[in-house]
Amino acid sequence: MLTVHSHGDVSELRFSTWRSRSVGFGVSAFVVRGVLVDTGFPDCAGDLARYLRASRPAGCIVTHFHEDHAGGVGAVVRAGVPVWMDARTAQRVCAPAPVGPYRRYTWGSPGPVGAVEPFAPPPALSCIATPGHADDHHVVWDGATGTVVGGDLFIGIKVRGAHRNERPRALVRSLRQCIALAPVRLFDAHRGIVDAPIPLLVAKVEWMERTLDAIDARIKRGDDDVTIARAILGNDWVTRVFTAGDYSTESFVAAVRSEP
Repeated sequence: MLTVHSHGDVSELRFSTWRSRSVGFGVSAFVVRGVLVDTGFPDCAGDLARYLRASRPAGCIVTHFHEDHAGGVGAVVRAGVPVWMDARTAQRVCAPAPVGPYRRYTWGSPGPVGAVEPFAPPPALSCIATPGHADDHHVVWDGATGTVVGGDLFIGIKVRGAHRNERPRALVRSLRQCIALAPVRLFDAHRGIVDAPIPLLVAKVEWMERTLDAIDARIKRGDDDVTIARAILGNDWVTRVFTAGDYSTESFVAAVRSEP
């Protein structure tokens, strides 16, 4: 299912299926200055293909390799639309690794992409590296309108779960980098438009820094990841069971422990 919402100069493409809705998830891609940013997930590739036939963008930018953002790249390529991706993103998208059962249920499995025609974004749009959520994560910055298309940079203030390969300290630096741009609006893949985002971004940084300090103190005194997660981040048994521990508070702590 694809619904299109207008935010003036930006169009939001909201993707969902009954399976993604059953676990409370949808994801948005955005069209900015005629450029598609992100592509939705594999199970909505047909919806994206129909949109592309009706409204051909000048090109596509992919913020990072996760299948809810890059799962429609094959449809974009088959439509003849050129694509900009970080080299790490391109490697993972063009040769996708198998995904876990909960991700297959929610988003579907990425398939073959084919030969990608490279895209050079227009000068008005800058692709800025913002690692943390993923090492290849980028945001798209439109300085003339003060607009950030943020992928998964924000998501929410108190995001207590993580994958073990995330880098929470790097995410704090990326959030500060985004704040320094002084954006007047943020388009978030899971929240849609966020007007006046700076106070929310600052609140997220402050919460993360307090949380990281608390986790570091517990690590220093010798607590294990499960004990730390329960004490600081709370019990997440529903998410932990659904994802078989792949996305959890314990994984958040493990990510903190492993990051320099």
